[in-house]
Amino acid sequence: MARWVASLGLQPKTAATADEALATLRTRHYDLAVIDVMMPGHDGLWLASQLQRDHPHTAVIIATADTNLLDSDSQNSPVADRPIADFLVKPFQRDRFALAVDRGRQWRKQTLEELQWHARLALELRDRTHEICSIIRERSAAGIAELDALMEITFERVPETMAHSERVARYADSVARELRIEHAPALDILDLAARLHDVGKAAMPEALITKPSPLTVGESAIMRRHVDAGAEILASTETLADAAPIVHASHEWFGGTGYPRKLAGSAIPLASRIIAVADAYDAMTQDRYYRAHLDSADAVAEMLRCSPKQFDPEIIDAFLAVLGRH
Repeated sequence: MARWVASLGLQPKTAATADEALATLRTRHYDLAVIDVMMPGHDGLWLASQLQRDHPHTAVIIATADTNLLDSDSQNSPVADRPIADFLVKPFQRDRFALAVDRGRQWRKQTLEELQWHARLALELRDRTHEICSIIRERSAAGIAELDALMEITFERVPETMAHSERVARYADSVARELRIEHAPALDILDLAARLHDVGKAAMPEALITKPSPLTVGESAIMRRHVDAGAEILASTETLADAAPIVHASHEWFGGTGYPRKLAGSAIPLASRIIAVADAYDAMTQDRYYRAHLDSADAVAEMLRCSPKQFDPEIIDAFLAVLGRH
């Protein structure tokens, strides 16, 4: 294989074990790794995992005689969730090896392009967030209320988000009363946070907001940062800052696997837990460009299935009581 690599005009480096390969990678970067599965010590799948963690932009090709590894659609496959550029089934000839190398180079090229794309999206998100903060300050200095200024910006950029947030606020208010939360300041801050829980989407790059096809994994990771953007925007104000922590935690999951901080249980503010339930129900029962809406019964069934992993069971009970009356 080393001779084949050299004949393709590339520079090969061989390693007899997984540990030797990792030691080599610590001193020099390599675009592509062709890994045998059966090796002394750690096997090739272990090495592939290490590369995925520490060298995610190095393309990986697996060489093996075990055709069971090729069943990547199977949940039991040890490579099902790994970004493998290609598989070489032993024995293989030079032409097939050259094709695998070409696929590996294409994989790396695409990976680097995606990395650059995500970096551009992240920079645009940062710039748009700072722009919104600046606009609010300017309009506030001109005598416009900060809430009015922010609502106007959000309506201009993501009008469908504003309609969704209005519905979420109504649900959240009803749930709070069902839970007998009668303290006026608590109700006021809940209403404000519910109306602004997705305000960070106004800072999202246009390419993500208007994309007609499903987002990639990397793009979804950028989109999730709308909660950080929203909290940053609110925290920059004088009159809306109290809503920032609630908005920041509105996409946390009761079981601790949400985002952005993986809070769990009572560590998530009560208002955020209420908004999470109202937000999910409204999102499921409204049409999206990528899916049709669920009817109320199906949405409720899904929410019950996701409790308590995603939702606070006490909030779910209160929400269902509200639905039962309306």
